[in-house]
Amino acid sequence: MATNPQVPFERDTAVSEKRPQLVRGNGAPKRPSSGVPGVLLSIIVAAALLAVIGYYMPRAPKKTPPPTAAEFPQQPGGNQLQFSNLQMAPAPTGGAVTLRGLVMNTGGRPVIGAHVALRFRDSQGRILQTLAAPMIGMAAKNNNLETDEFSRDPLKPNDTRPFQVTASQVPAGWNHTTPEMKVVTVSAEGDQ
Repeated sequence: MATNPQVPFERDTAVSEKRPQLVRGNGAPKRPSSGVPGVLLSIIVAAALLAVIGYYMPRAPKKTPPPTAAEFPQQPGGNQLQFSNLQMAPAPTGGAVTLRGLVMNTGGRPVIGAHVALRFRDSQGRILQTLAAPMIGMAAKNNNLETDEFSRDPLKPNDTRPFQVTASQVPAGWNHTTPEMKVVTVSAEGDQ
C-alpha cells in the first residue's frame, strides 16, 4: 500500500509531447507572451482621453448676464401682479383700444399703482409698436364699474380687482388680436 504513488517517467514525457510547441525560426520553442504591454498601452490611451474630455468639459454652468434695468425694472415683491379674464374693447372713435380684466396682488405689500407695456403685432407676428400705459383700478359702484385709483384704495395682498388699460393710439397694420401685456413698474405702499 503506497501512499505516494510514483508516476513513471515515460508518462510525463508522453504528456509533454502532446502539448503543441511554438517554434521560432531557429527551431527553439517560443515563450508565451503575457500581453502586459498591450494592456498597459490601452490604459494609458484611455487615461489620456479622459483627461482631454475632462479639460474641455464645462466646470460650472454658464452664467447669463442679468437683464438690464430697461428690460425688467425693479418691482416690489417681484412678479406680484397676475392677470386673468382679459377682454379687449376697441373705442368707438379715435383708434384707441381698452383692455379689461382682473388683477391679483400675489405680493406681500399693497399696490398703489402700476404701468404696463402693450405690444401690438402685425399679421406676420412682428412687433409693430410697444405702448406704455397706466393700469387703472375699477370698483363696482351702483352696479357699474367706476374708476377707483389704486393710490386711493390700494390693492391689498391676495386681493383681486377689476382693472383697465387704455392705449390711445394703436399702430396702423395691427392684426387686431389682444396685445401682449407686461408689467413695467409697480408701486407699493412704503416705496420711496
